[in-house]
Amino acid sequence: MTVLTALRPRHWLPAVVFPAALACSPAAEPAAEPPPDPYGVPGAAERFAVSRDIVVEKLGAPLLAAMRNHDIDLWLVVDRENNPDPLHEEVGGGFSGVRGARLFHDDGGERPRRLYIGSHEHPANSVVGQAFDEKTYYGYHPDGITPHLRAAVERLDPASIGVNTSPTLPEADGLTAGLRDFLEEALGPEYAARMVSAELLVRDFRLARTGRETETYRRLLEWTARWMTEALSRRVITPGATTAEDLAWWLQDRALELGMTGGGTVRVVREGDLLPIHSPDIPIEPGDILSIDGGLKFLHFAVDIKRAAYVLRPGETEFPESLASAWRDTVEFGERYASLMIPGTVGHELWSALGAEAQADGYRSVGPDAGGDAVTTTEPEIGVYGHSVGNVAHDIGARVADNLPFAYGDRVGFALRESEWVSIEFHLSTPIPEWDGKTWYARFEETAAVTPNGAEWLIPYQRDLILIPSGE
Repeated sequence: MTVLTALRPRHWLPAVVFPAALACSPAAEPAAEPPPDPYGVPGAAERFAVSRDIVVEKLGAPLLAAMRNHDIDLWLVVDRENNPDPLHEEVGGGFSGVRGARLFHDDGGERPRRLYIGSHEHPANSVVGQAFDEKTYYGYHPDGITPHLRAAVERLDPASIGVNTSPTLPEADGLTAGLRDFLEEALGPEYAARMVSAELLVRDFRLARTGRETETYRRLLEWTARWMTEALSRRVITPGATTAEDLAWWLQDRALELGMTGGGTVRVVREGDLLPIHSPDIPIEPGDILSIDGGLKFLHFAVDIKRAAYVLRPGETEFPESLASAWRDTVEFGERYASLMIPGTVGHELWSALGAEAQADGYRSVGPDAGGDAVTTTEPEIGVYGHSVGNVAHDIGARVADNLPFAYGDRVGFALRESEWVSIEFHLSTPIPEWDGKTWYARFEETAAVTPNGAEWLIPYQRDLILIPSGE
């Protein structure tokens, strides 16, 4: 197993990760071997069962409600080998082959009828094999999918056909220009004229979070919090030797060891200044504040949270009070932020309300570019940039940001929906006396579910910074 060493050569050798057995620096303390896997990440069979159950549940009542809410009789998702639709896994996954089509038809029942047409047969232990009502496989026939797709659409005779096109929502824009041209020709002018954008159907389908989805996502959040906490420890970090780049590689390696993927941006703040991101040549030192931004990926879900730590100076046993006070203010604002996230609140309106609250506390509300890297300043300020989260880091629901459709698409005009998952994300910059008045750009990002009483955290959020002993 590969373990990141705390120090590596800085000269002609390339930036690589060395096995612990090859580490040879008197300043470095080799990181201990990770403990036996305590995460409980399921194996292949259980993963399939979880994924199948979630897909089947979502392709039932939640999808039917989204279709009827937007007057779409047939939702048609088309993709092809090496060019999957963004919702590919959420609508059955598997091998699309030459061209694959998933048809979801509102026939008046309690759930849409599910039809699949593809070139290659799906096995029994696949979602398509187990969850679709009709399956047609055409192989490498010269006519391809066209006669089968046209016959299915003519038989269903939908008044409207939703396809995945959107000018601003990438998750709902899976139909390529070439496949759209193909569809228009394959269906013929009568049915091609009935095609409409399914972007709001896709939004509602994704945001209608079910109990099984939330249970699975909560576990992924727990794994991510544990993974980040494990990274921000003396077992992984040797102050004076380990760099941010080392830590970033460790996160990716550990994710692979756990049977998942994932990574994070590692930021190091030193007396108010943000060091170069993932610098391979600047060791982490006592007095630094570390922040990891990112998460693990599992099945068709992705996490986006932050965890922060402080490297104790020699003789210190706790966080300096000036920094502790700034962090308490940050956490308290996170609670207020969550309390305002109720269904029906529009993204950019919430952004304005949060800015006004912060200004009343003496913080200057900064503009829409506040989500970038920390800028050294001496003024107290806040930047808010919350977003929907779940299947991707920045998902399809409401965006809590300034009303800039060009930057954020239609999401800034979306209203929060009950049960959707949101990333409560912002920074609070507070002047620190020991830093000659420079501010600490304290980053906060946690995940919650929207309820009528405000957002409820899916896992406990970080109340206290992690403390890393200096070892001296």
